[in-house]
Amino acid sequence: MSEDFYEGIEALPIFTGEEDPVLRKKSKAIKRINNSTRELLDQMAKTMYAAGGVGLAAPQIGINKRIIVLDVGEGLIELINPEVTMQEGEETALEGCLSLPDLIGEVTRGREVEVKGYDRQGRQIWVRGEGLLSRALQHEIDHLDGILFIDKAKKVMEIPPESKLRVVFMGTPEFAEVSLKALVENRFGVMAVVTNPDRPKGRGKVLTPSPVKELANSYEIPVFQPKRARDPEFIEQIRAMEPDVIVVVAYGKILPKEILDIPRYGCINVHGSLLPEYRGAAPIHRAIMDGKEVTGITTMFMAEGMDTGDMILKKEIPVNSSDTGGSLHDKLAKVGAELLVDTLRLFLEDREVPRVVQDDSLATYAPKLTPEDEVINWHKDSESIVNQIRALDPWPGATATLRGKAIKLYAGEVVEGIGTPGEIIDVLQKVGIIVATGSKAVLLKEIKPANGKRMPMSAFLNGHDLKIGERL
Repeated sequence: MSEDFYEGIEALPIFTGEEDPVLRKKSKAIKRINNSTRELLDQMAKTMYAAGGVGLAAPQIGINKRIIVLDVGEGLIELINPEVTMQEGEETALEGCLSLPDLIGEVTRGREVEVKGYDRQGRQIWVRGEGLLSRALQHEIDHLDGILFIDKAKKVMEIPPESKLRVVFMGTPEFAEVSLKALVENRFGVMAVVTNPDRPKGRGKVLTPSPVKELANSYEIPVFQPKRARDPEFIEQIRAMEPDVIVVVAYGKILPKEILDIPRYGCINVHGSLLPEYRGAAPIHRAIMDGKEVTGITTMFMAEGMDTGDMILKKEIPVNSSDTGGSLHDKLAKVGAELLVDTLRLFLEDREVPRVVQDDSLATYAPKLTPEDEVINWHKDSESIVNQIRALDPWPGATATLRGKAIKLYAGEVVEGIGTPGEIIDVLQKVGIIVATGSKAVLLKEIKPANGKRMPMSAFLNGHDLKIGERL
């Protein structure tokens, strides 16, 4: 939808309460589709988006007509006089309803349905859906017959306060996936998820969804994948949801001021460092590369600058000498999710939310990794090299060359030794190789050969007769 779509259109009040007679009547079929019908469709869409729903039936706004609108993240669907023509399988899941805002229930519905109806131009159309779309279609068509989800629910529960907080979640990789899972498990009201478009992956370049999208799909949360966060249509979609808060965790795109200004509580970011240290894209890698013994998580209000917003909560995490980029990532992702939940509960409890201004004079930066960051410089001291190897394990891996071919090295350890930097000064057949550096030496215990798999160095040595004096 364009920005102009909502101009001059008001959201209508939604009728609530299971005993409301308006919600219990059977709706009348539309005999003639005209401009009045089309205006009603526009009002219903506006009302649905403003309320943060994925569907709305005309009876919910007091109109006794057989019209529904839906958007489960795949675009607006409008159906006049809808009827189910096919239903297959069964699936049980939690449902809520804009007309019963304090309740959720376990409802069994058809896993896949086909619905016949008419569009706003009076053309007959068919909509086939599964998952959330199937459930939403059946839910809204029930409204047209005076049926509420609680009539079919096996179990009905009151919605906790967390679910009333209207959250839009923005994130892409595994780090963000952990936070999204925590919000859902703590029953926060995640209305929609925004993530990067599917990317080609593997040798076959198969389009692959992000970890956050896969998780959102499993929870049947609507997913949006704009190419640009500045796209006017996307901004209008977010604005129409009227979120209380937007949570951003490793989304991968800079948000424009137009989005930052939308939620009433602001945009909250989970950052993998103790700000103002390590502002930027690679705080976990950079902290290990720099030999930090302590790092942590910061939640903050987002501002237009790069990680410059006012801080809310912080938590320190020790960096062990055995930590790799992968293990520290997992620790920080878990702590970040916990700190995010604590942060959002501050808003629910009407407590004063901390706003600590960052001291820019103490800021350090963690720019995105480049190919140059992967290459080992053997003239550096052995501790720096080991930290580099740890930081880049498992991804993208520290790089060197052996007999003219690129290799990745893992599991480094500082040891005593003297030699020309990059020279193999000992071969321990069952352990690994020792390579001289600018100071002392490094024992290397794992390797990933060119076009090969990661393996213990001892396994590699079984098929490669490395000699003392060879250079990496």
